[in-house]
Amino acid sequence: MADPGAGEKLKVFISYSRRDSAAFADELMAGLEVAGFAPFLDRHDIAAGEDWEARLGGLIAQSDTVVFVISPEAIKSEQCTWEVDRTLELSKRLLPVIFKSVPDHDIPEKLRRLQFVSFDSGTGFARPLSQLAEALRVDLDWIREHTRLGDLARRWDARGRPESLLLRGDDLDAAKAWMAARKAAAPEITDAQRTFVRTSDEAETSRLGRERAQLRRSARLLWAVASLVLLWFGYVLWKDYDVARRELNVFTARATDALNDEQFDRAMRYALQVYPARGDLPWITPFSTELEGKLAGGALSTRLHRQLNGHSKPVKTAAFSGDGKLVVTASDDNTARIWDAESGREIAVLKGHTDNVLSAAFSGDGKRVATASRDSTARIWDAGGGTEIAVLKGHDGAIFSAAFSADDKRLVTMSDRTARIWDAESGNEIAVLKSHTDGMDSAAISGDGKLVVTASEDATARIWDAKSGREIAVLKNHDSALNNATFSADGKRVVTASRDSIARIWDTKTGKEITVLKGHAGPVSSAVFSGDGKLVMTASYDLTARIWDAESGNAVLVLKGHTGSVFTAVFSGDGKRVVTASADSTARIWDVESGNEVARLLARLAPKRGKSGDIGDILGLPWEGKQIAVLKGHTDKLHSATFSADGKRVVTASDDSTARVWDAGGGTEMAVLKGHDDMLGAAFSADDKRVVTASKDKTARIWDADSGNEIAVLKGHTDSVNSAAFSGDGKRVVTSSEDKTARIWDAGGGAELAVLEGHTAKVHRAAFSADGKRVVTASSDKTARIWDAENGTEIGALKGHDREVRSAAFSADGKLVVTAAVFDNVRIWNAESRKEIAVMKGHLVSSAAFSADGKRVATASWDGKARIWDAESGKEIAVLKGHNIIVYTAAFSGDSKRVVTASMDHTARIWDVTWATLMRDDALREGVCAEKLIGAAQEFTDGEMEDPVLRGIDKNDPIARNPCLRRGPLSLDYWTRLPGQLWRSTLRLAR
Repeated sequence: MADPGAGEKLKVFISYSRRDSAAFADELMAGLEVAGFAPFLDRHDIAAGEDWEARLGGLIAQSDTVVFVISPEAIKSEQCTWEVDRTLELSKRLLPVIFKSVPDHDIPEKLRRLQFVSFDSGTGFARPLSQLAEALRVDLDWIREHTRLGDLARRWDARGRPESLLLRGDDLDAAKAWMAARKAAAPEITDAQRTFVRTSDEAETSRLGRERAQLRRSARLLWAVASLVLLWFGYVLWKDYDVARRELNVFTARATDALNDEQFDRAMRYALQVYPARGDLPWITPFSTELEGKLAGGALSTRLHRQLNGHSKPVKTAAFSGDGKLVVTASDDNTARIWDAESGREIAVLKGHTDNVLSAAFSGDGKRVATASRDSTARIWDAGGGTEIAVLKGHDGAIFSAAFSADDKRLVTMSDRTARIWDAESGNEIAVLKSHTDGMDSAAISGDGKLVVTASEDATARIWDAKSGREIAVLKNHDSALNNATFSADGKRVVTASRDSIARIWDTKTGKEITVLKGHAGPVSSAVFSGDGKLVMTASYDLTARIWDAESGNAVLVLKGHTGSVFTAVFSGDGKRVVTASADSTARIWDVESGNEVARLLARLAPKRGKSGDIGDILGLPWEGKQIAVLKGHTDKLHSATFSADGKRVVTASDDSTARVWDAGGGTEMAVLKGHDDMLGAAFSADDKRVVTASKDKTARIWDADSGNEIAVLKGHTDSVNSAAFSGDGKRVVTSSEDKTARIWDAGGGAELAVLEGHTAKVHRAAFSADGKRVVTASSDKTARIWDAENGTEIGALKGHDREVRSAAFSADGKLVVTAAVFDNVRIWNAESRKEIAVMKGHLVSSAAFSADGKRVATASWDGKARIWDAESGKEIAVLKGHNIIVYTAAFSGDSKRVVTASMDHTARIWDVTWATLMRDDALREGVCAEKLIGAAQEFTDGEMEDPVLRGIDKNDPIARNPCLRRGPLSLDYWTRLPGQLWRSTLRLAR
């Protein structure tokens, strides 16, 4: 007999009659072995008196499947019949195969109802063998488990059913799962198997019960001990959390005060001191969205502005080196200083003058600096090391300016009524220029070194031959004293600045006036050309500097920010930046293209710590939200501005009877939509292919967004249409009107679908929810209302405002509604319950809109500003300043990175608000410390360390006073620093 215990192969017992099927059985066995099964059969003849039933029964019991070979002798065989009965009794799978045909009525009923595999059909042996193998592989694993559990059940029963042989744990679970997985065609589960599994389950339940009882007894004892420990530990944690929560509230208030004072870096430091640190335990670290908003607001509002602790008195002049990499400043503290223009790092202090330094300028190659002082000397310095090269003496009074010629070989100085030309190498005087009838205020050399121009308090400028000192031309026309005069780079023009508030451009050759630059409201203190001669930069006592088109005389940019008179303003060598110096003790660097302030060099009475000139911290400037683009073109006030869904375009609506489509990146106009009398609103469809506009002419219109062609006119309202918006799928439009209704229209044909009636005053705004199932409206009746967009029935009213509600909008998920009432507050409501959730107070709001995630709100105001708010706490995050009059609307782009505002000043503006909207959690903290607070700016200043809330911090510990370096117990840094902190604490206590 073949070995029946072959590995994991399916064990197949072949039942046959040796009288007519022995050879076939051998062939079948060989075929099944090749097919991957473990077949076996009984080759023994039955001897007289032998207990053959026990022997065959054992073979059948060991098998997974029994294959019965049907032949005439097998049907007649008592032994074969018994094998079939035993197979069915043990619930083994039985597969009959026909070797030799037998009449159907001769085959026992128990076999006849089974599916046969015929080997007598004349198709050969291989094909039916394949069919048999396929049948054997059906439910292979289940059949094997049937055999295994049957064996276990029989062994358990044979040994008197001891508990030690029962199934446990995973084996028991697997057996129960096996029973549940039986398919209808599979062999029956035997009573022995069921009893075995059931008894195993009962024993397992009993055993687990005993173990649980023991565990409960042990647990009671442990719990008694642990409870005391936990109560103590919980009390400590609660006290720690309570202290941390109160600290959070205090530091949030400090951050708020700092933001209100426009001390943005200070606000970020205060916020970071209690903001969850890297490695903090989240379940014991308090957090508030208000604090997060303060940190984000500080990050949005500040930029990398360097505050330098150097000059101790007002800065009189500032100038770039030719390559724009350095800046030199002159101050009343008797020094000039050289700075790195990019980082703001002080490079050198030029000490030697005994009185105020009135001007400082680089040589063309940037290797030297010339200074002029009230001590009657001019000095030449090495720009690299700050060493003095030469002292120029000859003037009787204060020297107001000193400048190199373009070839750096000569220097011109100006004092009172004379100017002098010097050899820049030897320091020898070359010529003295005398002719003015009053004191001189400036002198400059032309680029080729052949001419000198001087400006005087006698209201004239004069052009001189630099070699002979001969006067060539007198420039007359100013009504008051001149403050300075300079050449263009090619020497063909001169620009003069006068106390009569005017700058003038002159032809050098003829001395005739070319252009007049008017616009300043106070004396013009300086005027210079850009390198290419196309622009002129002026500085004025009116606290501004201005950039002009040198040809037309039109003002291009007004640079506002100084709080004192602006003394000088000059271009960088590449013309991309401007540096200004002011009586407010600052020099400021500006971007010429945008007019934005890039850096600030600030005088201090004394350095806060460290050696003089170290960067004290990074100064937050009064600049909120990076303005990306100004959309100019409308000739009357704008009522609305919204982004397209992809954020690439903006559509605006104006009282100039047009809507305009703009490129959101560059601000260029792409299309003008004309047809209405006055436009009050405009919005894109979700696919950005269409625009819908609302007008005072009682209609709304749908346009092709690309071509600007009109597609449909929506008529039905009896008064001005105040707003219009598409549904999310673009199939419908909702409009609001002064006729006290809102209406829903078919966007395809323009047919009216529903009239929303219920408001008792004009309806200012109407908008769909994102799913298009609801509409929210805002009205002068002091309510907002939510409507069913399908049938037009009112769902409910949002009541609470004391004034007319001007705007209402759903959050993207439709769960919230934000409303804004004129001269009132902004309110956030639960759209389902219609209960008020938060109130945002602070300015005269005109509109409000959610960011895409519903966590931020943008508002527009009558105070000329827009604001970003935290929707959860209702607290202000940032202010967007730029418009100079009423802002009607503010809306987020789809990605919430930008806000577009529309104003009565005829412009729309696009703002980058990424820091306020998308930077959250750990990313916000890490971003602030990596990009906004750099170097020493991360540390609390000595002044801030006097704040009672910071007095527990060791001033001498640079890690403790730096909130960016705070770490929690889940951070390795926390544990590596702990020994040092404990040691320092011990030393403090010992003192």
